[in-house]
Amino acid sequence: MASFPRKMEYVYCGIDWKPFLPTALASSTVAGAICVFFIQIPIICRATGMREVALYTTFGVLFLITLGCMMYCINADPGQSRKTRNVSHDIEEGLPQRAHKSFQYRRPIRRYDHYCKWVKNVIGLLNHREFILMVGGLIAIALLGILMDLWVAILLAEEGSLDAEVAVALHLGYSVALLAVAGPIMKIHFGLISRNELAQEWRSNQHYVANNTSKGDNVYVEELSDDEFNEIFDRGEFIYDKNRNPFDHGFARNCLNFWCKPRWPADSKGNF
Repeated sequence: MASFPRKMEYVYCGIDWKPFLPTALASSTVAGAICVFFIQIPIICRATGMREVALYTTFGVLFLITLGCMMYCINADPGQSRKTRNVSHDIEEGLPQRAHKSFQYRRPIRRYDHYCKWVKNVIGLLNHREFILMVGGLIAIALLGILMDLWVAILLAEEGSLDAEVAVALHLGYSVALLAVAGPIMKIHFGLISRNELAQEWRSNQHYVANNTSKGDNVYVEELSDDEFNEIFDRGEFIYDKNRNPFDHGFARNCLNFWCKPRWPADSKGNF
């Protein structure tokens, strides 16, 4: 998951919640679906005369795609380098461009983007698009959930059903929290995709310069002293330099490559 958080902590009340994040994400999504299917949709259809099958189909497809991508991101190999006879050819030939080693896998991950605590897996060549679809699905679920909750709350105010009102209030809180978490993540990754920049590259400031420094303008940020680096970083004045990113071919082509570039061929190294 404005800027992509460079370091996110999940320690509350002395408890490290990171190991529970995938379970919390999946179970809350399923619980949200149950609330939508058994409370919101029946109430809306009863009050408006809308066909239930249309809403059930729409939300069923949305939840299935989101949960399917979620399970894939959690369990899939993110794109380890190829191996034959237990030898990684990519390692023998040299680490592919944009590949990165991860503590979670024996072989480097091609087109390594980041390690996601929410799915407890690396996001790389073979699950990056599914990750974006998952985040997009969660945002759609949150936005539609908020709209439905507000609509249903108005309808329930006339009926006075306390149990349903409590369920809708809880679902509204969940939807707002989900949007608050997934929204910034999508905003950041939309920017990264539009520049064909990976989160790992962004975190390590590979394509960023700064102006008005002790060394002048257009200075690569890693050439600054620690104090000056931190001062400029805290002011949010790092500047993306397209010329430092050989993979940035403009917004349209970057997006086209991300969504349409073949990733499954055996010889794909992810260096696009």
